[in-house]
Amino acid sequence: MTNQLAATENTICNSQLVQVNYSTVLRAIELTNSDPFTMTIRCPVEWAAIAQCVNQGIDSHLEAVCDPQDVFDNGHCLVTPHSLCVLLRRMGDTEFRDTGDHSADDLWDAATSLQSSIFTVLGIDDSGEYIGREAMGLE
Repeated sequence: MTNQLAATENTICNSQLVQVNYSTVLRAIELTNSDPFTMTIRCPVEWAAIAQCVNQGIDSHLEAVCDPQDVFDNGHCLVTPHSLCVLLRRMGDTEFRDTGDHSADDLWDAATSLQSSIFTVLGIDDSGEYIGREAMGLE
C-alpha cells in the first residue's frame, strides 16, 4: 500500500526539472518551523506571478490555494503547508498569461526564481532533497 501512495503522491517540478515530492516540502516546513511560510514580496512581477498561480482555483490535480488561514495581501504572504506545496507546483507548471504590465516570459522567470528561492529557504537542494538550512549556508 505504501508503494501505491508513493506512486500517486503529487510532485513539484523545480527549475532543474527535478520532481520534488510534497512530502519532502512538508517535512522541510516542519523541520524549519515554517508553518505558516511567510514572505514579503516587493517585486511587482513576482506578485503578478503569485496572483496567477493562486487565482486558478481548483486545477487538474484537484487542488487549490484556498486555506482560510492563507494570506496574500499587498505583498505580504502567510501560506499554510499544503497551500505552499500547491503554490510551488503551480510556479513550475503554470502557463502564464501576459498582463498589461508583464509578459508571460517575465512572469515565468519570476515564478521559477521565487520557487527556487523558497526551496533554498526550506533547505531543499536542486536535486529535490532536503539537506537543511545549515547545509545551504543559511545558518
